[in-house]
Amino acid sequence: MVTRVFYVALGAATGVLVVRQVARAVSALTPTSLAGSLVESMREFAADVAQAMAEREEEIRSALGLDELEASGEPGDLAGGEPSGSGQHLAAPAPVGFDPEQTMRLVPGARRP
Repeated sequence: MVTRVFYVALGAATGVLVVRQVARAVSALTPTSLAGSLVESMREFAADVAQAMAEREEEIRSALGLDELEASGEPGDLAGGEPSGSGQHLAAPAPVGFDPEQTMRLVPGARRP
């Protein structure tokens, strides 16, 4: 008799736990819950992409020496506007420490002239 009561109580407790777990799983799979997690995942993905783009842009700018050109403010460079002289656009001299081989590696699909 005592064993029957024990098994009935054990079965009831197990049933309650299973019902609670199933209810949690069902509530996690509602359309609202799924949409919320999808939106959150998309926001995290967009933030990761933006961060990677900024890092890559910084790598390319430093490899090409664009930061030094903008800081110098010399005519004919990116910050100075039009070059002085006959009106023809002359290429700015390569900044000190410019490595064309590194630039070729950084720019996908770049070919040597």
